[in-house]
Amino acid sequence: MIAFSAAGVQVTLDDDTLREVVEEPAALADWCATNPQDPRTVAYLRMLGRLDEAAIAGRRSLEDTGLPALVRAVRRTRYAHVLQWQGAFLPAEEQLDLAAEETGFDDPTSTSSLSVLAAVFQHRAKCRFEHALSERDGGRNLAMTALWESALEDARRALFMRENLGDAEESLLDSTRQTLARLERRA
Repeated sequence: MIAFSAAGVQVTLDDDTLREVVEEPAALADWCATNPQDPRTVAYLRMLGRLDEAAIAGRRSLEDTGLPALVRAVRRTRYAHVLQWQGAFLPAEEQLDLAAEETGFDDPTSTSSLSVLAAVFQHRAKCRFEHALSERDGGRNLAMTALWESALEDARRALFMRENLGDAEESLLDSTRQTLARLERRA
């Protein structure tokens, strides 16, 4: 199981759902209350299950029209992740597609642009994974299969990019490998 720290709080990634599990929710909630303008609050509120608040914070974080493209792409990805958790898969995928475009606005060959693009691909893989499960539960197996294959492709792209950038943190590589392994399991 992959683990990381969010505002000093231990968070693990569930191997089956690929969702974060917060070890000390009250501590993370306190951090969010103290830092409401910090863009990471969007992700932390999402992890706490406070999805309406996270969506409002996510939209608000995108209001500044003067944001550099990579910053906008990161914030858009966080907002898309909230939409995913709300079950709004198509709007989430639209936001992730926009984020992918934004990564190339500054310099599509820069390491930072490629690193953000790898993150966008991984999050889009997770979104398509959950969307595929939703389609399966609705008895729409053809749609489920197409989404699953798209998710696998995105996860493979993310892993390829992170492995070949040479500067990816091991925890990011592990997270991407975990996503790919879950998708390959299919169960």
